Amino acid sequence: MKAIYDTPLPDGWVEEPLASVVVNRRGYTWEKGDEVGRAESDTIPVIRIPNVQDTLDLADLLHLRNVAPEAIEKAAVTKGWLLFVGSNGTQDRIGDSVLIEEDCPMVFASFLVGIQPKDQQKLESDFFASWMRLHMVHEIFSKTSQQTTGLANFSWSAVKRLAVRFPACVDEQRRIAASLKLTDDVVKKARKELTATREVKRSLMQSLFRTGMPDQIRGAEDSKIGPIPIGWRVRAIRSVLSEKPDSGTSPLSRPDPPGTPILNVTCVKEGVCNPADVTYVDVPDEDVERYRARMGDFFVLRGNGNRDYVGTGGLLREAPPHDTIYSDKLIRLRFNSEEVADRFVPYLWQSRVFLDRLQSKAESGSGLWMMSKRDIGRELFACPSLDEQREIVALLDSTEAQLIAQSTKVEALLEVKRSLLRSLLTGVIRIPVGAIHA
Repeated sequence: MKAIYDTPLPDGWVEEPLASVVVNRRGYTWEKGDEVGRAESDTIPVIRIPNVQDTLDLADLLHLRNVAPEAIEKAAVTKGWLLFVGSNGTQDRIGDSVLIEEDCPMVFASFLVGIQPKDQQKLESDFFASWMRLHMVHEIFSKTSQQTTGLANFSWSAVKRLAVRFPACVDEQRRIAASLKLTDDVVKKARKELTATREVKRSLMQSLFRTGMPDQIRGAEDSKIGPIPIGWRVRAIRSVLSEKPDSGTSPLSRPDPPGTPILNVTCVKEGVCNPADVTYVDVPDEDVERYRARMGDFFVLRGNGNRDYVGTGGLLREAPPHDTIYSDKLIRLRFNSEEVADRFVPYLWQSRVFLDRLQSKAESGSGLWMMSKRDIGRELFACPSLDEQREIVALLDSTEAQLIAQSTKVEALLEVKRSLLRSLLTGVIRIPVGAIHA
């Protein structure tokens, strides 16, 4: 049995090898020709890797024809079972799991694995589902996976001897699971609030960059990019830059110091360039001088395998680490404050009306969608007066402040959840009888 805990076994708890307390089963494999985009009378839905999130996400289901009854029985999505990611191109996804809370008339795909405690009177599924989410457990599932033909595949031989620690008393297991569920509910509520605010921001941007401030009543006039508010004018991105667009450098990077910090594609997300996600490179001093990033720079992804990401941008809202540079996969833009208000163009860049038009210029080649500095510089946008720009920015800033506060709240709750998960699942914290309804 492989020990994974750094605390003593609590009184009344036991440890047993994973293989001795669970059963597992593989999912269903199908032919491409059996796939259907929507439900039909002779199809059955299939749970795939994208459906495995914090809970079972059924927003995007694929449907299959010609699924035999015996296949449905073997790969059924059944209450009390967990589905975890067994094969994926991203190693960190291996071991991600979700508990099935009710029987579903579906099958699960072969890249997933079903797992369940053998005896619910000994080890309950709710408790075991939490154990599977322990960081130390997930890390072993992912880090011991084996790479084959570009895929990471979980290794049963590497995990079957893991010590599963649990209370011998099933009632204590239930109290722990109930406590963690309360924490999950708080996290879900906070995430819903965050999602709602994001939707408000999206709706605002769709309106503001089409019709302007809501308190200003005016008509529209035709332009090269379609109807725009009367009094606005069409401008090219290059006309509001303080210097020419520039792409970065491309030395081999590594995740940890020493070296020069470098901003990369993973730093750019949801309109922000996050310097916390830098990697490190070795470059000469002249490259540091040429490609040095500074607060207020705006970075655009010039290439990506997914067209939905190429052309997206992120504003460097905070000062990066000293002498931080940027990757050649990014194009740096610096705006002229006499032409456009601070943050106006970065907000514009997040609006669908602008981004859809820009992404239509992307070209595909060698598996990548690419965009040039020229494409970006020539892109047109509807530009209001500086005063109205500042009003638009102020309104979006207030929404952005709410988003930042709510994101911080979600992260803090997730940290509490991780700490509580570890403490409760290892017996460091015990929940007395009657302290919680299980």
